[in-house]
Amino acid sequence: MPPYTRGKLRDQLTYVLVTDDAYFIFKTKDLSALPGISTSDITAIGHKTAEAVASDATKIRIVGASAPQPPRVTKKLSNASVGTQQSVSTFCGHTSLSSAQTAGWKVTKTRRSVLLRAASALSGSQTAIAQLSDGSLYCFPMNKADFDSYGATLKLKSAATEQSATEVSKLVSGSSIPRPGRATIKTAAGASFSSFYSSEALSDLGAAGFSVLSEELVLKIAAPAP
Repeated sequence: MPPYTRGKLRDQLTYVLVTDDAYFIFKTKDLSALPGISTSDITAIGHKTAEAVASDATKIRIVGASAPQPPRVTKKLSNASVGTQQSVSTFCGHTSLSSAQTAGWKVTKTRRSVLLRAASALSGSQTAIAQLSDGSLYCFPMNKADFDSYGATLKLKSAATEQSATEVSKLVSGSSIPRPGRATIKTAAGASFSSFYSSEALSDLGAAGFSVLSEELVLKIAAPAP
């Protein structure tokens, strides 16, 4: 670990737009404390505080996702001396790339999107999609035979279903938040099958023979009073 990183807390909770319908939330150190990084530099890359996005109550809040992930940008620190931090790298809002480049940031990694795998005769696995109460569409791999047997009861969608632009903007996978609930059932062969489920299926799972292991985890922000 370089000496200049020791003792530097990542205590700044930061939001950036990762799609038109979702914020990606992460913690970073205080970038404005770095030499050569101004408040305008941070504004240019679309970093926002929780207070600044409170009015966007309808947007999905994503934490710790494998996808989508925002672009990454890097900027060299002006007048950095030998042995000190020479550059800084961080996430950038997907709509802020132009302003970031104008402010001297270099795009080092493009946005990572969610990959969907439709059912195929060549593969025994496909992408299943669970819809949560915040509007997010959580994508995960599922055995094709299991999807055929239980997908309707769990109210899961298939990746083969055509996705609108708005739906694509709400896809997420591998996230800590949002995360669907899980349910389990004993099969006719005596084995156990467990899976994520769409939140709207919760009230019907018991009647279908499923036991609920957990419920959805989402981060909702109350809409401001009119």
